[in-house]
Amino acid sequence: MENRIEHVDGLRGIAILSVILYHAYSRWPALVSLPYGERYAHFFGWGWLGVELFFIISGFVIFMSLDKCDSFGQFIGKRWLRLFPAMLIATALIFITAPLVNRPDGLPTFSQAVPGLTLIDPRWLSRMGGSGEMLEGSFWSLFAEVKFYVFAGAIYFTLGRTWAILGLLAGFVGYWLCFPLDFQGPQWWAYLYDTPYWAWFACGALFYEWKRTDDWRLFAVAMIIGIVASAVPMPGAGGIKNMDWLPLAGLPFVLLFAAALRYSRVQRILRSRWLLFLGFVSYPLYLIHEQAVVGLSMSLGRNVSQGWLSGVIPLLPIAIVIAASWVIAKFWEKPVRRAISSSAELLARLALQHVRMGTANK
Repeated sequence: MENRIEHVDGLRGIAILSVILYHAYSRWPALVSLPYGERYAHFFGWGWLGVELFFIISGFVIFMSLDKCDSFGQFIGKRWLRLFPAMLIATALIFITAPLVNRPDGLPTFSQAVPGLTLIDPRWLSRMGGSGEMLEGSFWSLFAEVKFYVFAGAIYFTLGRTWAILGLLAGFVGYWLCFPLDFQGPQWWAYLYDTPYWAWFACGALFYEWKRTDDWRLFAVAMIIGIVASAVPMPGAGGIKNMDWLPLAGLPFVLLFAAALRYSRVQRILRSRWLLFLGFVSYPLYLIHEQAVVGLSMSLGRNVSQGWLSGVIPLLPIAIVIAASWVIAKFWEKPVRRAISSSAELLARLALQHVRMGTANK
């Protein structure tokens, strides 16, 4: 089990590196002025598929976590306690450093912090009168993750693990059945639940089921689901409205995940120190990297010519945000989590005492 977890951390390292390079070299150079422009965009244009690798990993790990929980409430509580402390720290860090990093979206506002701190999709908040904006564009996948947690957890603890996976697949298929109808822009099914991405979660869950049962039919089904998910465009990052979509672009990540579960040589590579390190810091790094890397690159670019040296400009900002993420993961995240957990336990004890006193008085 320990080795398998290390494999997953190594895969997280590959996923976060892929996403960072995509944001640094491909997504933002098309939107803002960077010295290297879009010169290297074709090398990293598909790096956003690292998010899909994160989704496969999540499907695998979440079903492992479900097996260790006794109730839906316990599961959601553990998930919230896993996500919120780093989000709280990252939000504070973004506000503190915003004047220094030259964020391309400008200084953050408190309304932009609401979606991340509540873990509620900003599209939902906008319907309730909120701004509908978030601190970092990359947060979108976090909201997709949370919806997956709620749906899969609820089905798992009511109908069982098989129905949880079938429900994910039904959501994915349902989206593609509704897509041709085009319900006034974003399809309502995807709008509510991000169901186009559920096939990736189901792929990871099926890989976990294979690992748990050693039933090779489940491995085959996981591969088929991964191929199907790779064959259709995803809305958002280079998805349905992008005519440059390349079918099966995400398949290498599916094959990599499968190989990581099966082959010891791949496992040894994934256990390399630098990949394990990136996997360790991947969550806080995902939260803080995007505009910090781009903003710092813009600042450095003012003093660098348009030559080949401009292409290495993002490396220093990337190193800086990696170092900051290590500080969060190593020194800040656990104390904040313990403080929140202790406070919750204290409040629960006080509430229980209050109930008991009220019962005794009656």
